[in-house]
Parts: sequence; C-alpha cells; structure tokens
Amino acid sequence: MNEGIILVDADDASITVTWPSIGKTSSSSPTKYSLQYRPSTSATDNGIDSGGSLLYTSLSTELTNTTARKRNLTGAGHGFWFRVSATTKSKTRVDKSSLEYVGHACHRSFQVLTMMEQSRRMQAPVARIDPSAVSPTPDSYVAHVSWAPYEGDEEELLMGYKLQMRENTGNVGWSTVAQCLSGTEVRKKNLTSKFGYMFRVRPVLRGETGGSESNLDMTVSEGGNVIPFSSATDVVGAKKERGSSSSSSNTELLKLFKKLPDNNLLAKGGIDKISLSKAFANVDLVFLYASAHWCPPCRKYTPGLIKFYHDAKKFYASDPKRTKSVEIVFVSADHDMSMFKNYYATMPWLAVPFDADTRERLLSWMKVTGVPRLMVLDGKSGKVLESNAVGRALDLSRFSKYVK
Repeated sequence: MNEGIILVDADDASITVTWPSIGKTSSSSPTKYSLQYRPSTSATDNGIDSGGSLLYTSLSTELTNTTARKRNLTGAGHGFWFRVSATTKSKTRVDKSSLEYVGHACHRSFQVLTMMEQSRRMQAPVARIDPSAVSPTPDSYVAHVSWAPYEGDEEELLMGYKLQMRENTGNVGWSTVAQCLSGTEVRKKNLTSKFGYMFRVRPVLRGETGGSESNLDMTVSEGGNVIPFSSATDVVGAKKERGSSSSSSNTELLKLFKKLPDNNLLAKGGIDKISLSKAFANVDLVFLYASAHWCPPCRKYTPGLIKFYHDAKKFYASDPKRTKSVEIVFVSADHDMSMFKNYYATMPWLAVPFDADTRERLLSWMKVTGVPRLMVLDGKSGKVLESNAVGRALDLSRFSKYVK
C-alpha cells in the first residue's frame, strides 16, 4: 500500500497519476480534489513549493476521481512533480499550506519517455473477464490477458514477455505477475477486487542491462537498454455501483463515452452535471461539437449553433409529434482548463469534462483534424448520420429525416 501519488502511466507527452482517497466521501457527496503540478528544476529538486520557478500550477479543482492524466508535457529533463488535496475555494495555492497537499509516494519526480523510448513500446494488451474459467478462490474471478507479438528491430533477441498488473485503486502500485512468459496470453486467477485490475507488458530481450524495477516508481521504463512497458489495458472486473447500470436502448451511443468520470456530463455551462442515461433519454439526434476558444471560426460558428439549439428545443416542446428532440455535447479542443471553462460558460448544452480521457478519445474517434466540427448521430443507435454538418445549413427538418 502507498500513501501518496502513484504513477500509473507515462508516454512522451503525458503522465497519468492516481492517489488514495482523502477525507470522508460518499456516493451522494463525493470528495472533490485539487490537483497541481510543476516541472522539476534539477536533480536535487524535492518537490517543495517555495515560489518562483517552484510554484505549482493548478490542473483542476473539481476532480471527483482519484486518477488524472496531464497532457502536453514537454521540456522538463528532470521530470514533473504533482500534488493533490481536498479542494478549497481557491484555484491556486494561496489559501493552502503546502503541508496540506499529498505528494509523490516515491519522493521522486515522475518522468515522461523520450520519443525513442515511446516508439519502442508494445501496444497495450487486451484484458477481459473469462466467465468460463474457474478460479480456485471463492468469490473470485479470472482475467484473460493477451497481446500482439513484439515486432521491433530487436525481434531476434526476444526471450519472452514481462507482465505486470495493478488493482485499480489509488493506493496500489504495479506488481510483477511473471518475469518472462513464453506465450502471448495468460489467465490470471484469484482476482477479488471490486475495483478491478489493469495489466501491462513489455518484451524481455537477450542482453538487457542497466534496468531496475525501482525505477518504475517514477516512469514506465526500468532504465538501461530495457524497453518500456506498454500502456495499460482497460480496467476489467470492476463492479458497478448499485443504480449505475442503464437499461437504455441507446447502448451503442453510450459506449462512445466510455470511461467518462462517474458517467456524468457537464451541464449549464459547467455549474451542474447530468448522468449519461438521463442526458440521452428520449433524444433522437445527438450532435458532437468539436470546437475551441482559440479558434476564430469556432467563435463565429457557435452563436448560430446556440440559436439552432434553442429553436429546436422550443419546437420539440411545443409539438413533439412533428419534430425530433436534439442534444448537443461540446467536445473541447482547447489547450487548457481555463480556456475550456471560459468558452463552455457561453454554451447552453452539455459537455465532456476537459480533464476526462473520454474527451481526447472522442476527438480521435471523430477524426478531428480541424475545428469547428459538428458530427450528427442517431440518438438511439449512435450511428453517424453526418460526419460534419459545419458548412451546411442548420436545418432541423433535414436532420430529422435521418431518424424515424
């Protein structure tokens, strides 16, 4: 068990961290966390905030999950420091002593990978619960983990694969399942955690030198000439909280929002939240709006979209039999939380939280290469009806013809 922030994953431009729950929490009133970070300035930097270049920057003050990912990390040869606390009214450190923050469990800065290290990583394994396998331990389950064979430049040196796992909770780090597996799949028995597990893998090559598992506290590479571990699998085995399942017919649509924190979208410009199942209940047309405050064409397009949204809501309320219900979800392409908040405050529809992995996954799934982009989906099936409605008239009658 660890008391502090733990490194979950890192690549050449991002770091994912997790931490233990702080204070008392409940499903009706979850704790909100304030997460901050700063670059490490030297090899002797111990993570203390003493002003100047050692001043921390706020990433979010409204996190309800105990896991977060910081992207766009560049230019810090000595790594990065993170710290977390229960949120106060301040978005900075002004009304908090540094003693109130929880720092790194390993007391070392976290490192991103070099571009070369990133290019050598294997793809993430795939994990699933195997209901047909019998686990010896009562009330336990079995995970089937598989991965594609290593195909790097040193393939002829391959001896096997090293597999690690971690329980998906904030005070448990990575542990080794097997040092050198000959195959590309394994069944892990006796799993009991209600939080689920994740797995990662790396090739074991003949002639490895200079590596140490102690380095995995601060990065995903053991060091030396050892190839870094892959990214982690999705979490498997986690039990849903009572009442969190949905019997909605729009299952395929909801899959697009996989890993959305607490299954909630933002609403009312960010001052409220709404569950996924409620957000899309009885919605015929869903519009995914990829946009950014830094983009002048986006700021020009948004007022017209707001008018369309209000008109569509009004038409449906007055005569639901003759028109279709709509909902718009903002998928931000902004560069930071502040820009996202300022821009979303002007919008009347829903939004994917800026610090959720779901946001970048949606941008990738939408194949966003430029903004603004307005994707039209069937609210029941999730089928793409128009890949980009920008540049065409916002005509509700045209959109309505797509759905029965």
